[in-house]
Amino acid sequence: MTNAVASPKPPRSRLLLIALIVGTIVAIVAMVPALAVATMSVMVVAAGTNPVIYTFLVFAFGMPVVVVLGPVLAWIAFGLRRERTSWVLLISPAVWACLTVGLLAVAPGGSS
Repeated sequence: MTNAVASPKPPRSRLLLIALIVGTIVAIVAMVPALAVATMSVMVVAAGTNPVIYTFLVFAFGMPVVVVLGPVLAWIAFGLRRERTSWVLLISPAVWACLTVGLLAVAPGGSS
C-alpha cells in the first residue's frame, strides 16, 4: 500500500490579506455613491436618445454589482489560493469606476 504525501501548500500572501480587508471596507463605503449614481442616472434618459447615454446607464447600473461581486469573489479566490485572480477581482471596482469617469470625460459635452 502506498501512502500519498500531500505536498505542502504555499503560504498565503500577507499583503493580499491586508489588501482584501482594506478593499472590502472601501467597497462597503463605496456602495453609497455607487447606489446614488445608479439611482440618479435614470434622469439621464430625459436628455434624449444617444448611445453614450445608454452606455453610461450600463456602467452606472453595473457599478453596484461590481462593487459587491469584486471583493466577494476576491475572497473566494484567496480561499482557493488563486492570488493573481484575487488581485484582479479586488481592483475590478476601481477599474470599473475609472472606465465610467473616462466615459464621462470623452462624452460630447462631458468635459467643459
